[in-house]
Amino acid sequence: MIDDCGPTMKGLVMDKETAAIVSMVYAQSEILQKEVFLFERIDIPGQKSLKHLSCICFVRPTEENIQALARELRDPKYGSYFIYFTNFIEMSDVKALAEADEFECVRVIKEYYGDYLAVNPHLFSLNTPICCKTNYEWNDIVLRRCIQGLVSLLLSLRKKSASIRYQKSSNMAKILADKLTNTLQRQAEFNISSNTNDATQ
Repeated sequence: MIDDCGPTMKGLVMDKETAAIVSMVYAQSEILQKEVFLFERIDIPGQKSLKHLSCICFVRPTEENIQALARELRDPKYGSYFIYFTNFIEMSDVKALAEADEFECVRVIKEYYGDYLAVNPHLFSLNTPICCKTNYEWNDIVLRRCIQGLVSLLLSLRKKSASIRYQKSSNMAKILADKLTNTLQRQAEFNISSNTNDATQ
């Protein structure tokens, strides 16, 4: 990801969650060795122009982040932008960013599956709060975050399908498994559609 920019001075822009994700994997001193000299949060806008820096954006593909990126691209602070999303991104969001990029500063938009905290090689966390309401029902926001994290994990492991086992008596587990399966199927259909479009162009 960082190497895509080449040998140039860089700034790293993250959101609250990706800042935690990166800190679990890299020490700041390791990132500095890659010529990354500035760290910013996408939700805390800076003021000064930094045209001499390339910007590496590593953010979750949330509505808020897409809007913040679009605002940034309309009035770019950096000389160039290399944008990486922690999960798959909708084509409508790619189109919105393309329309905002009037100065043609964006060099790369990629999916870099890492929408979870890698605690160690055998353990990950989504760092979610209590997942259920009363009566053992999912909190909708937490359910969505769990699905996003699990999809990203499976894609990072190159598992495009999965056998999901859960306790039969757990309605929460059934809901999570069903929604995860549906999301993976939708992602697979999107990839087939994208590949077909690429082949016909």
